[in-house]
Amino acid sequence: MNFPFFNTKELSTGKTYTLTTSAGRREYFSDKLGSKIDEVKEYLEHNSFIGYMLAKKMAGKGTYAKMIEEILGSDRFVHISVGDVVRDVHNMLESDNTGEIRALKDYLASNYRGFMSSDDALYALTSRTQDKVSVPTELILTLLKREIDKVGKKALFIDGLPRSLDQLSYSLYFRDLINYRSDPDFFILIDVPMEVINTRMTGRLICPICKTSRNIVTNPTKFVQYDNSTDEYYLVCDNEKCLGYGKERYVRKEGDDQGIKSIEKRLNDDGELMKMAFNLAGIPKVLIRSSYPVDTSGDYLENFEIQPKFVYSRGENGEVIISEVPWMFKDDDGVESYTVLAATYVVNMFNQIHHILLR
Repeated sequence: MNFPFFNTKELSTGKTYTLTTSAGRREYFSDKLGSKIDEVKEYLEHNSFIGYMLAKKMAGKGTYAKMIEEILGSDRFVHISVGDVVRDVHNMLESDNTGEIRALKDYLASNYRGFMSSDDALYALTSRTQDKVSVPTELILTLLKREIDKVGKKALFIDGLPRSLDQLSYSLYFRDLINYRSDPDFFILIDVPMEVINTRMTGRLICPICKTSRNIVTNPTKFVQYDNSTDEYYLVCDNEKCLGYGKERYVRKEGDDQGIKSIEKRLNDDGELMKMAFNLAGIPKVLIRSSYPVDTSGDYLENFEIQPKFVYSRGENGEVIISEVPWMFKDDDGVESYTVLAATYVVNMFNQIHHILLR
């Protein structure tokens, strides 16, 4: 697969932006994308689109979708995660909310078609972590249709379909199944080096109260402290809406310390799926490259767009000192590389979507 370099320097305004704040991103998006934002918004007054997000696990799909929502607004755009939909239905079925369960079963009675009964399909969903039971694709499609019915005819990013090679053909005709017949659809393929995924996993921490996720290497909270007993730095929650604000210590998710070894098969499967989608004819692709060789990065990127790595040390009084350095890593070909902040991915993504919709 050949993922082109995106030259953001061609859109340079000579300004520096803070891409880690919503205000900074808003100014950055406005200056870099210009009239394209209003043109897509106007297009969405009477049209919509469906973008299928395909990438390896930990690629940041949810983050990018959230920023597209920042640009377009929640009245025009929605991100639907198949994993979230399935988990929500699972939790509902495990609850005692008989009204919601009855409403779901009534919807399935009118809309579900498959090789097993809807009751058996729901059983497969609740048993999916046992004995490698898989959820029928026909049920996934029906649950997605139900979710889309709730939000109305907005532009969509769908994350999690297709999830396997046998679902690829379903996604090609999915817009017809949900009556988006005249609206463009496309695949969004995000290429992320294994080393980036590994760092995102091994550095990921989460607040045990509010469940906010951060990364001690690439995205710390504003409260970083040092533990003398373990000789390590740790994060403290800075979510002002959390009961643990300023005092709750972030913890590691189970299995993250193993990095990509714990999800090796999933990553390989995701890679094969992306290769298949890349070679499909008849559907446009949005191609997002995640790594830029250090030697040539200056030809494409502005310094403030490069993802920093956070380094910690202690001052004379024991206070934690946080420093930023460019995050360098070796890509899958062994080339010393940089990656970029999420907002720069999104500028690239939006440019390509604009071209697909309004060319």
